Amino acid sequence: MRPISRQLPTPNSQFPRLGVGDWGLGVIVAGIVFVVLFVAAAPASAHHSFSAEFDASKCSDITGILTKVNYENPHSYIFVDVTNPDGKVVEATFQLSSTTNLKRGGADRPTLMKSVGKTVTVRGCAARTGEANRYAAPWIKLADGTVQRVGQDVEGNLGAPER
Repeated sequence: MRPISRQLPTPNSQFPRLGVGDWGLGVIVAGIVFVVLFVAAAPASAHHSFSAEFDASKCSDITGILTKVNYENPHSYIFVDVTNPDGKVVEATFQLSSTTNLKRGGADRPTLMKSVGKTVTVRGCAARTGEANRYAAPWIKLADGTVQRVGQDVEGNLGAPER
């Protein structure tokens, strides 16, 4: 009896490999790059300038009780209960800068949290949409009297009170 001889496939005959120069790998890499760029660009598409959303000519000082601090990106927010002239309490929302900018300026989360439940004064620039009680804040005067920059200086020299 003769042994059965089989010819084994060579690496490139029946089982081709995909190499760096092969078209198949190029399509896979291009697809991955596309997905990564698409996902990375998604948050950027939602970002906007101050002047697109808020009116620098409609800024005023608003005093009330700081009730909540949302320290998050791309913008942080503070919430202040304000008593209207008719005695009704309404919540005012203030958009702040990014957490990185707040930390650089000394307005880190613990600093802001010390004033929760206490009276603060916030400089607020009204929303262009006319949405009531929605503002961008360039600065806040905390309960201990310190003034912290928390947003973009749209009025020049922060329009902040004496420190």
